[in-house]
Formats: sequence, structure tokens, C-alpha cells
Amino acid sequence: MRDEAPLDLDALRARLATEDGSRLWRSLEELADAPEVRRYVEAEFPDIVQASSIDRRTLLRLMSASLALGGLAACNGSEAAKSAPLMSQSSNMPGYTPGVPLIVATSLPLSGYGRGVLVKTQEGRPIKIDGNPLHPASLGATDVFAQAEVLSLYDPDRSDAPRQNGSERTWEELTSFIRPVRSELVVAEGQGLHILTPPTSSPTLQRLVAQARQLFPHAQWHGFSPIDDDNRRAAARTVFGRDLDLVYDLTQADAIVTLGGDLFAEEPGHLRYAADFQARRRIRDRALPHLFAVETRPSLAGARADERIPLRPRDFEAFVQALAAALGAAPALISAPHPSIAKLADELRGAGARSLVVAGREQPAGVQALVHAINAGLGAFGTTIRAIEPVRPMAEDLRTLADLAGAIEAGEVSHLVILGGNPVYTAPADIDLAPLIRRVPLSLHLGQHRDETAAVCQWHVPEAHPLESWGDLRAYDGTVGLRQPVAMPLKPGLSAEEFLGLMAGQNLDGRVLVQATWREAWGDGFEQRWARSLEDGVVEGSASPAVALTERFGATAESAAPATSGGIDVVFAPDPSVWDGSYANNGWLQELPKPLTKQVWGNAALIAPETAAVFGLSSGDAVDLTVEGRVVRAPVWILPGHAPGAVTLTLGYGRRLAGRIGNGIGFDAYAVRPSRQPWTATGEIGKAGERIPVISTQQHHSLQGRDIVRVVAPDQGPVQERTEHPSLYPEWSYEGHAWGMAIDLDACIGCNACVIACQAENNIAVVGPEEAARGREMHWLRVDRYHAGDPANPDTYFQPVPCMHCEKAPCEVVCPVNATVHSSEGLNDMVYNRCIGTRTCSNNCPYKVRRFNFLDYQGTDYTASPDAMNPQVTVRDRGVMEKCTYCVQRIGTARADASVEGRRLGGDEIVTACQQACPTQAIVFGDVNDPGSVVSRLKRDPRNYALLGNLNTKPRTTYLARVESSREKG
Repeated sequence: MRDEAPLDLDALRARLATEDGSRLWRSLEELADAPEVRRYVEAEFPDIVQASSIDRRTLLRLMSASLALGGLAACNGSEAAKSAPLMSQSSNMPGYTPGVPLIVATSLPLSGYGRGVLVKTQEGRPIKIDGNPLHPASLGATDVFAQAEVLSLYDPDRSDAPRQNGSERTWEELTSFIRPVRSELVVAEGQGLHILTPPTSSPTLQRLVAQARQLFPHAQWHGFSPIDDDNRRAAARTVFGRDLDLVYDLTQADAIVTLGGDLFAEEPGHLRYAADFQARRRIRDRALPHLFAVETRPSLAGARADERIPLRPRDFEAFVQALAAALGAAPALISAPHPSIAKLADELRGAGARSLVVAGREQPAGVQALVHAINAGLGAFGTTIRAIEPVRPMAEDLRTLADLAGAIEAGEVSHLVILGGNPVYTAPADIDLAPLIRRVPLSLHLGQHRDETAAVCQWHVPEAHPLESWGDLRAYDGTVGLRQPVAMPLKPGLSAEEFLGLMAGQNLDGRVLVQATWREAWGDGFEQRWARSLEDGVVEGSASPAVALTERFGATAESAAPATSGGIDVVFAPDPSVWDGSYANNGWLQELPKPLTKQVWGNAALIAPETAAVFGLSSGDAVDLTVEGRVVRAPVWILPGHAPGAVTLTLGYGRRLAGRIGNGIGFDAYAVRPSRQPWTATGEIGKAGERIPVISTQQHHSLQGRDIVRVVAPDQGPVQERTEHPSLYPEWSYEGHAWGMAIDLDACIGCNACVIACQAENNIAVVGPEEAARGREMHWLRVDRYHAGDPANPDTYFQPVPCMHCEKAPCEVVCPVNATVHSSEGLNDMVYNRCIGTRTCSNNCPYKVRRFNFLDYQGTDYTASPDAMNPQVTVRDRGVMEKCTYCVQRIGTARADASVEGRRLGGDEIVTACQQACPTQAIVFGDVNDPGSVVSRLKRDPRNYALLGNLNTKPRTTYLARVESSREKG
């Protein structure tokens, strides 16, 4: 075991105090100049280490060996391409042109809510997902989960046949079994039948459930999701006397306070909220909005906040009660309030109706109710908040997972149907569902994988992927999006709608079932509305209207005293890469660096630097976490900004039957998650006396403390001198197009959507945990995360870093075979079949954006299906260097279209994959030579600067500085 000394937090603060200005740092280890970080930096920047004495003959011998080995590596062929070539298939669609992609509008679910997307298909193969600009939940953007659905569709571990007790059965055998069982249940009116479903917003599913309830009146229905909103529902019933959903309008907000959660990553409308927040910041005739984040675990909203307030979960209720009292919405506390209360109250009071307070789903019902009282007192309802009927309505008699467990123990369940989800894995630790299900005489599971739940059910039925099936989904604001298949089924399966149709004795055609719902709703003119809604992906005018509120705020006026119990607060949270475990078998997401920890291929127990100092822990130390007598062992990760006295466990790892990618990755936080308090609990932490490797990319591709992220005040002058420096490079005049990119650091929230979009568009390989630990991840675009200030509560900055496409590129002059060259339009191009793998271009790149295929990454167990590959982008082989190309294939397509149409290519016509995915429009691409293009205008902005501009590489990718006013840091 390798021992590492715990970090000395006081020494780090003392070192920061001696710095001139605000120093950027990636990790506490870097700040402490830890030996392991020095070793990595020395490997990344060998010139800073004193060179050994090497004679000329030895140097030449080493150079010749390097060239020979590079050429040998480049000659190795890939077996993956030979075994599964891309095959074009004919299409009978009217107007279809072979080779031209088709774009299909559909909706994808996440926790039951719909997100509108556009799916690009090539000869019947879905290859790329982008947001639907007409859909209010996406506005053309996507999150990482929507982007990764393409890879999930081609998952080789998806279930492909019905199974009975583990043995494969035919669909005819399944049908023959279900029919008599259904007949018996109809006669018995559903007596003994229990059905477990996740929450859904689908109008068709809700209609079919209502019909099944009529057919089986004595059946019991249960609802369960590990990512639930039970606290919000309870608060709404207390305050308003009914279930309600709240929709926020951040374009109207001048002062925002978030209480836990993550407004920009975990809310049903997170994409829209991020877009609206940035749109509000871009309004020039109004002062910048002020965002406060009160949170235990750092979040994307907290990283973007003007002020963060770390707070233990046990202190939240007293904090919110004090805030409500300061605003006249609750009685005052006896104890002294938190020192930030007065400032928050002044900000909210000053904004009045243009204020907004949002409580994360993990906050208890009492906190949620107090937030309703605060917002009502400020007049926010009707301005920044709209209350609507629940998008995922739940019947009054819907029972819980605990009720199901009790019914099985009591012998009341003769038939159990589980429609989707994986409750055996995601159930709270005190509900041991696996042995209970085995006691049920007949159990059936509908799911996409033979997962932990399928393994204990007698029957498992393959579920169709959302990209293969018909359906409908409501977005966070109630807007309906139709779900239609974008490809022929890759594997046979039934959707939940089709299975319920089978139970109800209806047609098994998903399209017919969905059409029946909307034929009844629309009446005359159905065919025209159906065709229009399918084409648009959105049902026009279907957003839920606001409802009138009747408040009963007196029920919330109870004094809350600070909790005094011992132990450490344990927070459970969805994981930013695998959510609740649903995406555990997705290689793109497993290898995606988490926004704040930069961890890949696993999870960790997140703790504050102060907590680490108390327990004598360093990142990677194993601890035993005990919650209500149950123990899980996990590595810790010291996360700057985390609240002391608490530990955060992200869900979704420790899977046993996820598939070849997800099995055995990380630890299972569900193993200690209690049902009584599923979001926050009290536990104990103890050192386990061992270390567990944690793979993090935060030290990879370091720029070693250079002037990187710049911060300016509003209306400040130019952040960088725009003077010409002498150069040995010959000058070149770009007469035609000159492509360039501008990235606004004031808009970037670090959500990683651009990283996955780039990976999907450009056939970027997944290398696996072993190679990622060596720093060999292949992402063409990375999002660097920097901290500044006190490690206990630092400022956080994100910076997307693609290839800079330098006009005076240092990589080009060192390539011995001219494999990296400059185009006449300013692109730094890679000629793959010239590359012999010397890596001199990478060594000479100051931005560390080039990636080398050390191995045949397209021929491993982590390789994506060839059908998921973009045929317009070459699949790279071993021994080849690769990097961002500005999506040159999209430039070529747009140029060809313009030529066919006989017009000039527009300066804003081309949209790169990263740009298209970004919810805040932080990335803009276009023709710098076109003075009217957006990118040209941004490059004239005083905030525009070149990364490492002192090197005089003249990068075509430039940045706009982050904007922070003195009030924001006050």
C-alpha cells in the first residue's frame, strides 16, 4: 500500500495568501506540490526537468528507433473494421437520396420526462442525436444522456429474447403463456396482481393504465423511482392542498437562490433553465442577475453562482426558516441566524417579484414548504414561477415499493409485473427485494437488459429501446413530444405501451396505440395534426397552463431548531455520468470526466478538505461508511467547496449485471441508502486501512499554471493587447473563408454535453479504465476545471479546450511526413494515412489537444458498434495521431450543398457538434472573414483573448473572459 500524507489545509491557505492575484489550480494535490503531481508534470513537460547528458550518437540512435517503431505501429491493421464493415441499406422512403442522412424528430425519456431530439440516420442507422429547436425542454441543445442514447441503442448486452427462469424462450412461447394467465386474471378481476411501474409523463401509458385498472379492478399498482420527488409532492399537498409542478422562468429573474440540488443538471427542465439563465445574463440594458447557491455538494449551478454557501444537510431547515423569517414568511428563530441570511434577504427583497428560490429534490418537505411561502411572499408566482398540473400524475391509491414488499411478505401477491426499471438494484437497502420476488408464484420483468431484477424474476421480456418504438412524453412544462422509431428494431422487444396493450387485450402495434390517444384528443383533423406533430416532434399548444393557487401557508410556520445529533451527514445524489445506474453500461459516459471531480470509471465518497483533515484522509483512501448498521467501503475524494461534516455518495455504480462495460465498476451506494431518508441520512465514517485507485483526469494535459482563465468586470476594456508580434512563420492571406471559433467562458457551465457530442460525431474511441489511468483518453475536446481561492469554498471556472487551429501552428513544422498541414481556410488538418506516429506534433503542442492511438482502441471490448459510426469520419487506427477538426465533414457537406444550390457559403451556416449540443450557446463557430458572422462579432468583443497568446501561435479558437462584478464577489 502506498501511504500518502494528509493535506495540510492551513499550509495551503498560507501559500495562497502569498500569491500575487488569484492563482488557478486544478487539485489540492497540485496546490500542495505533491510528489505524484510533480512526477506527472515532469512527464508532461520534460523540459522543466534538468536534461541528462546525452551524446550526439546516442541521441541519433534513439531518434531512429522512435521513427522505426512509429512506422511499425502505423502498419498494424484493425480487425474491428474487417469483422463488421459498414453496409448501406436501401430505403423506400419518398424523396430519399442514398448517402444523404435523414433527420427524424422524436422524444427521449429521463426519469419519466420527455426531451425533444432530432436523430440523424444514415441508411437506416441512427448515428447522432441533437436537440430539437422546437422543443421547449431542449431548444436545440442536449445533455450527455441524450447524446449517449445512440451508444445505448447499439449495446450488445441488450436483451434479445424472452427468458423463463434464465432459459431462452421464443415469442410464441411467451404469448402462449401470457394469454391463459391474462384470462385467469380477468376472471379474478386482478385479485393478487401487483404491478410496479416507474413514474411516467406519457399520455398513452396513462390511458392504458386507466384501462388496465378497469379490467383488473382489484389489482394493486405501485410506483417507484430512485430519483423521486416525494418531498416536493408532500410539500405541495401541505401548502396548496394538491399535487403541483413548478416551472421556472429564469429570463425574468434578477435574484436567484438555490437550496441544494443542481438547477442546471438535475432538474427536469435543466437544459432550458441553463439556457434561460445565460439569456438573462446577455440582456445588456439590465444589471446582471445574482445567483446564490446554498449547497452541501458542489454543483454546476454552484460553480456558476456569484456566491456559494456550503452547508451541512442538518442545518438547511434552520437556515431556510431564518431566511423566511427575515422576509416575513415565517416566525423568527430563537437562535442566531446564519451570517449570510441578511444579505440573501436583502437581495431577494430588492428583486421582489423578479426573485426566485428553488429547493433541490433532496430537501425535506418542511424546507420545500418554506420555499413556497418565501416565493409567494415575494410575489414570484406568476413572474418567475408558474404552477401547473403534475406532468407525471400519480393516482391517489398508488402504493409504494415498501407496500409491495409488505404485501409479498404477507402472501398477498400471486402475480407480479414489473414494467421497466431495475428495482432490485435501486431499491433502498432496508427493502431486500430479491428474495421477496423469488417468493412470488409468478413474476415478470420488462426491461432492456437481463439485469439484477431480471435475474430474480421467472419471466424476463425484452423492452424496446426508445429509438425503436412508438410513444409520447410530456416535457417539464407539459409540452407533448411524440416518440417514433428512427430505425428498424435491432433486437426484438416490446415497449411498455405495447405490453400494457397486450394485458388490456388491445392491438400490439405501438403506433396504433399512440394514435388512439391523440385521435380521441383531437377529433376532426387528426391526420393533419398527427403528420405535423410527427414532423415537428412537438404537439403544438400542448404546454400545461398555469393553475390558480390557494395557499395554506400557516401550516409551514413551525420553528426549526438546528440538529445536534452526532455522526456525519450522508448525502445521496444522482451521478453526472450514469444517473441512477441506467447508463452504467455506456462506455462513453463511463469514460466521461465528471464535471467537478474529473473522475472516470467509478465513483467516490466526496468529502470536504476540512473533513479530510479531521479524519486524516487523502484522496484514494478507503473508508467504511455505516448508515443504520449497513456498511459500504468506498474510496474518498477530497472535493474543494464541499460542506464539512458531510459525505456525498453518487448512485448508479457497483452494478453486478449491467453488462460487459458496467459490471464491477465503483461501489454501490444503494447498499446503505435508507427508505425513510433516501436523500440525506446520518452515518459514521472510519478508515479502512487500504487504498482504492481512483481514476481522475484532472492532472492530464495540464497547461502548468499559465495565464488561462481570465475574469473581467462588466464593461471593462480589452483583456488582451491586440498587437502584432514578429514571427519566423511566413504570412498567409486568407482570401476566402477563414474558419474560427469563439468560446464564451461566461456562458460555459461545464455540463460536458459538448464532449459527448464531439465523441459521437467523430467516432472517438473508448479506451477503458486502464488506459485512461495512464492519461491516454482520446477526447478531442476536454473541459478543464479550475479553482481559485480558499480550498474550503473556492471559485470554480470551466474552460472547453479543443484544437486551437493555430495560424502559426507549432505542430506542423515538426512533422517529418507532413501529416499535419494547414488548409487554405485556416484549418489545421490531419492526414491520417501519412501519420507514422512519431508524436512530435503532440510534444510541440502547447495546448495539449492531440491524442495518440497507442493501441488499437477500435478493436477492444469497449469499442462501439460499427453501426454507430459516422460514415463521414475516418475511423483511426493504431499508431495514428488525431484531434479536433472543427467538424471538417460538416464544412464539406455545407460547401457541397451551397455549390449545388449555386450560392455562397454563409458565415454562420456551419454548426459544429460541440456548438450544437451546448445549452448556453457558449461555443460559436463560423467564418472570421465574414464581418457579419456571429463569430466575427465575438472576436471583436473586448472580452476576446487568445489562450497562451504570448506564444504568438495566432489560434483560430479564442475565448471570451468570464464576467464578474465587484458586487458578485462582495
